[in-house]
Amino acid sequence: MDLLRHLDFFVAIAEEGHFGRAASRLGMAQPPLSQGLQRLERALGVVLVDRSSRGARLNAAGRDLLPRARALLEDAEELRRAASAHGADAPLRIGAVPQLTARAAAAVATACRAAGGGPPEVVTGPTTELVDGLSAGRLDLAVVVHPALLGTLHSGPVHRLATALLLPAEHAAAAGTGPVVLRSLRGLALAAAPRAHGPAAHDLLRDTLEQRGLVTEPVSAPDDRAALVLVATGRAFAITADPDLRAPGVVRRDVAGEPLPLRLRAVWRGPGPDPAVRDAVLAALGAEPAA
Repeated sequence: MDLLRHLDFFVAIAEEGHFGRAASRLGMAQPPLSQGLQRLERALGVVLVDRSSRGARLNAAGRDLLPRARALLEDAEELRRAASAHGADAPLRIGAVPQLTARAAAAVATACRAAGGGPPEVVTGPTTELVDGLSAGRLDLAVVVHPALLGTLHSGPVHRLATALLLPAEHAAAAGTGPVVLRSLRGLALAAAPRAHGPAAHDLLRDTLEQRGLVTEPVSAPDDRAALVLVATGRAFAITADPDLRAPGVVRRDVAGEPLPLRLRAVWRGPGPDPAVRDAVLAALGAEPAA
């Protein structure tokens, strides 16, 4: 659990006196905020807030711990500022989700180097880990899948990257050369990143597929390589933004009707990296083929 992030939730709820207003202040949905407070209470072993239909009110434990929570958050921010003053020459730490194509990841790294003057350190991880890394100060900027629970992090615009379907070559839907109707893929599993890697984006994709007539069970594929293997076995189909992803036994097809874009956005913790670096990353993402 990211203690500082969850303390931020607690302070917002305490100051707003209402889960809805606190969620709006933090730029997030109310259920994850409520769940975050519950995780904090379990970790501390004490209930902090009395819930009712009229709002949220601190109990005795909450009132006692609120000043300490504020002090911890202030100390953490002061520590980050002090570290930044000593780290002017430190490499920029960039995070990227596995769904980001190799070409796009290289473009982002090149843009950071050109704008920042040195080679960045690039790590790959799921959206949830990258968000936690940003919140904890381990990363300076990350490219994550949208939508995602960002808390108090700052973010750039959403970029919609064009995608294609990966199908088993022997599947009936792969017989033609035209776009594939999604409901024709019934019986195949969806090879996709585990829900824990990005719950909001995962749920949005499954809801979209169901609205278009395809109810399918997901099978875990942490990255495009794993998805490609599952498709090649004939068990699943996948959705990829990588125009170069191909393999024997796998065919690429466009999706019929509305596209299924990969939604990405750059995220950072304020004040974040140099604005020139942020602008360079946003420009690199914007240069990718759009849906």
